[in-house]
Amino acid sequence: MDVAITGTPGTGKSSLARVLRERGYTVLSVRELALETGTAIQGEGDELEVDINSLAAMMFGRTAGLGDPVFIEGHLSHLLPVDMAVVLRSPPSLIGERLKARGYSEEKVRENMEAEAVGVCLVEAVEAGLTVCEIDSSKYGLEELAAVVVELVEWARGGEPLAPYEPGGVDWMEEVMGWY
Repeated sequence: MDVAITGTPGTGKSSLARVLRERGYTVLSVRELALETGTAIQGEGDELEVDINSLAAMMFGRTAGLGDPVFIEGHLSHLLPVDMAVVLRSPPSLIGERLKARGYSEEKVRENMEAEAVGVCLVEAVEAGLTVCEIDSSKYGLEELAAVVVELVEWARGGEPLAPYEPGGVDWMEEVMGWY
């Protein structure tokens, strides 16, 4: 089973991926895959522009034999050939703080805060027809979050209900309304 670990930048995908690797799981990075396959070009600063369609075409069969599950981390991972998407969510204000600390421009900070406010990654994953779990990652420590993700994968494999992680459970509208 291939599982996307996706979400707006700043939601904890890379940190979660590190913990999953430490626990012995196979974790691939969209960024590293795109660089390795030549499906990315350098954008502004540290950004890469990924040709997601070309990368998706190159991904078919690539994870066979790597173990089960294989986690694919990155904010575009839900657009690759995966079976399930775990969408990490965090309050837009927290994302803003994290991205500012990383040196993102004010424009990129605002763009990502807005993307999180309306759930862009979540909507795209649902529209892709994947089994989708939505998690407010700000409510968990990394070890606890990793345990939840592994449990969700096991539930999905067994056909068990994924509540309370079904899409639609995270809502930032109260925070967003405070912007106005």
